[in-house]
Amino acid sequence: MRLLTAAFSVLLSTSAMAGSIPTTPHLYVKGYSEVSVQPDTAIINVAINEKSKNLQQAKSDVDDVVAKALSIAKSFGVKGNHINAEQLNVYKQTRYNRSTNEEEFTGFKVSRNITLKLKDIDKYPELLQAFVDSGINQFNNTQFVVEDKSEIMKELKQNAIEQAKLGAKELADGFGVKVGDLYSVSFAPMNVPIQPYARGKVMAAESMSLQDAYSTGDTKLTAEVYAVYYID
Repeated sequence: MRLLTAAFSVLLSTSAMAGSIPTTPHLYVKGYSEVSVQPDTAIINVAINEKSKNLQQAKSDVDDVVAKALSIAKSFGVKGNHINAEQLNVYKQTRYNRSTNEEEFTGFKVSRNITLKLKDIDKYPELLQAFVDSGINQFNNTQFVVEDKSEIMKELKQNAIEQAKLGAKELADGFGVKVGDLYSVSFAPMNVPIQPYARGKVMAAESMSLQDAYSTGDTKLTAEVYAVYYID
């Protein structure tokens, strides 16, 4: 765990800022906290595509693969309400014949997309291989997200608040004054034409195991708090 501090600007002012800050001497500070974590959820989008001059055969082949894929997904712990199998898409395909100057029918393309949410992210590589074996032949982008982040955000906000408190004390000590009562606080920047004194903290990273071949990279979560204190 390492500590970062930065002073962007200092405010000891008696000016009025439309009620966001007091007209008496005060301190305007910003507390910041961030952490890098491994995603806990994979949102996977795949598809099955078949082409045939026999539309019924192509549809049957797609339906068979989709049924296998849905069964596989459930065997990996994916809940039914976390699976979305889209409607069947059918396209008539043609090819231009330069000799006859006519469009020739080449077959039907039948496809169906599946989107699912995998909560046990460690099983991601195995699930992909199982889909390949089932006949899935199109793999679109997978999104790796931090879905269960309420506890992390709660801790981040608390750390940001502590950083704001420490920032106010640092600033007051530097100018030989004392921090008074809290005037206002916000988790969004205040509508004032000045920058706060900022103090930030990088928390220890949290990690989850995932096979190296499918490394997802870290996701950065942040929290900010803006506070105004009176000066005694």
